[in-house]
Amino acid sequence: MSSDAPTDVQRITAIIKQRQTFKVLASLPSSETTAQSLTEVQHAAADAQVVQAIRDAGWAPFHYDRAAGGMAEPWRVEWVPRAMCREVAAHFFDWFDDVKPSNKLPSMLNACGSLVLVSWLPQFASEDSAADSPSEKQRQIDEEHLAATSAYVQNLMLILTAHGFGTYWSSGGQFRSEKMRRKLGVDHDGRLLAAVFVDYQVERDSVERLPGKLRERRSPGQQWFKSMDHPRV
Repeated sequence: MSSDAPTDVQRITAIIKQRQTFKVLASLPSSETTAQSLTEVQHAAADAQVVQAIRDAGWAPFHYDRAAGGMAEPWRVEWVPRAMCREVAAHFFDWFDDVKPSNKLPSMLNACGSLVLVSWLPQFASEDSAADSPSEKQRQIDEEHLAATSAYVQNLMLILTAHGFGTYWSSGGQFRSEKMRRKLGVDHDGRLLAAVFVDYQVERDSVERLPGKLRERRSPGQQWFKSMDHPRV
């Protein structure tokens, strides 16, 4: 093993532990939000890092060739830059007049540097399970597709963390709806797995950062890890 290997392992491990959930909120319009504090050149450079991270995260493992649209990967990704995030925030309550005024998505869209939407492509599962009952093998294949897309999301968040960005993995809320898909121009049949809000980490008084609630409740490894020594015979 090379002398550099332990350093690389330590660095990767540190990034895994460093990644932390923060829900970042801003109620003010784009001219007053955290990302606006960057110069256009700085913001363009940050955008370029996010876009490159989206591409590099594609080295996540996948077990089966999804073979959709001429691509093997079972995931699809849309990047929503700052300006479009602010536009969606401005129209959100007009588009979704049935949601509570306390809905946090507009505030999250006002605060983020950009947004990454990650969907997985079921191969056999139907929204209406009664109409389409996949076999056990087909269910396993779809579980592999979902697991692979989850690995993609983790890759993405770790790369963004290494760049110094904050991340928040949201299930997406209204971003999962057909209406929002139409508004954004999503052109595939994937199911949204993660709406990753990217915090460009510029401090402003108008921005509120709420830490994730479960980080301090993590169990010691020995509670969920078990070493298997001998098979039962």
